[in-house]
Amino acid sequence: MSTKHIAKSAVIVSAITMLSRVLGYLRDALNAALLGVGMASDAFFVAFRIPNMLRNLLAEGALSSAFIPVFTEYLEKKKKEDVWLLTSNVLTVLNIILILLTALGVVFADPIVRVMAPGFIKDAAKFALTVQLTRYLFPFIYFISIAALFLGVLNSLKKFSMPAFAPVVLNVAMIAAGLWICPLFGNTPEKQVYGWVIGALIGAVLQIIIQWIPAINEGYKFKFFIDLKEPGLRKIGKLMLPATIAQSVTQINLLVNTILASFLTGGAVTYLYYGNRLMQLPFGVFGVAIATVSFPYISQYAARNDLESLRNTIHSSLKQAFFITIPASAGLIFMSLPINALLLHYGRFTYADAVNTAKVSSVYCVAVFAFTGIKILTQVFYALDKAAIAVKISSFVMALNIILCLALMRPFNFLGLAAATAIGGIVQYWLLYHYAEKLVGDMKTKELLIYLLKITFISLIMGICVYFLNAYLAGMWNTVYSRKANALIVFICMLAGTAVYAVLLPLFRVHEAKTFMNMIKEKLKIKNQPQER
Repeated sequence: MSTKHIAKSAVIVSAITMLSRVLGYLRDALNAALLGVGMASDAFFVAFRIPNMLRNLLAEGALSSAFIPVFTEYLEKKKKEDVWLLTSNVLTVLNIILILLTALGVVFADPIVRVMAPGFIKDAAKFALTVQLTRYLFPFIYFISIAALFLGVLNSLKKFSMPAFAPVVLNVAMIAAGLWICPLFGNTPEKQVYGWVIGALIGAVLQIIIQWIPAINEGYKFKFFIDLKEPGLRKIGKLMLPATIAQSVTQINLLVNTILASFLTGGAVTYLYYGNRLMQLPFGVFGVAIATVSFPYISQYAARNDLESLRNTIHSSLKQAFFITIPASAGLIFMSLPINALLLHYGRFTYADAVNTAKVSSVYCVAVFAFTGIKILTQVFYALDKAAIAVKISSFVMALNIILCLALMRPFNFLGLAAATAIGGIVQYWLLYHYAEKLVGDMKTKELLIYLLKITFISLIMGICVYFLNAYLAGMWNTVYSRKANALIVFICMLAGTAVYAVLLPLFRVHEAKTFMNMIKEKLKIKNQPQER
């Protein structure tokens, strides 16, 4: 049954992603300590935003969304040789496109930065540094896009572990660069920032390698092959445009935030980056994991026109996502300052910077449930070949976000930009759900809404409890001057929050905890059984 398979795979993917996020925070802490908040950090995050945005938008977003349904359809209906020939065809065409795109990015880095961060133009040194870093970082999109194609291949084959592990090697490469390569460039942030560029490029190459090998083990052999008339390639190309537009909402929202933040207080770009990073913890670890493992099943049921199984998969995936992401978000909101101080308050990153970052994190985390729902529901439209509906919704939300950003940025500074993104995400989730239900039929909306309200209420109680516990312990141990005490308090509050949540679940007749534990035990039992020879 897909629900059990999704839950089991999500447990494994979430565990690996958690490792990646922990390493990601070590990377960010090292980055913050070395670069602090200023010219070098703002320049790097703008420069890295450009290839990162293209990666999320084109590679891991539109490419995966367009490729997985077609690849799954080929697995269902065609021979394995045809499946691998399609893969080679896509890879060959993708290589040509990416080489051209990378070359254009390097050549036109100056005008790209003028569009991305117009507020930097008035600071000649910051603008020049951003342009140079952009040129060096643009090849990142080439390497990471190739890695994303193999991510799509392995996920379609329901091989989720190695694609989930790929970000781990990127973080390890950047941490190593921060420790050993950055110091080679000098003592100032403006010089050491080049070490981060090298770490990012090395990590992207390693992501290709660790996913290419499992694909070869599954039978793939690269063949230089181009057939622009091949039906599968044409269908992927047809899905790419609407998928790109539909996936672009979050990325364009972040781009708009970056552009507008360049006009605001110095360090606004950095605060928004790190604030978004904390929000990515529950979203990336749990939300994306469930969305990732559910997509092949959604595509499979859509290819078979099995609407009942499709509805059940969507419903169960949303419930599983909300069960974890909502309490995690509540915990991060109520514990945002101690967590951000613990993770980032080192070196040149001051306590005041941690306070500003914590405020941004809290605003973003309000909409984590919506971002997770968007990730799951958008896939339904691709699988049913109804991407045009998702495109219309995306276009509306993009316009709404721009209006909200302009309305909120003056009275609330960078917090207004974060709030605009959060509100846009909630609106997009509601619209996607409404139209998805029109396509597939009743998705047990009333049951899901009651479930959502229960989980939210329980999470609020839990969040309030950990907030007062943190305040009591912080006052007793004076964490402003003791990072070790702060770390211990965060750990105690996490355990206490988990306990409160677990105790309240049965009182509100929420039974997913027991179901999840049984699935984890079953998964571990299967892993521990001896393999038949």
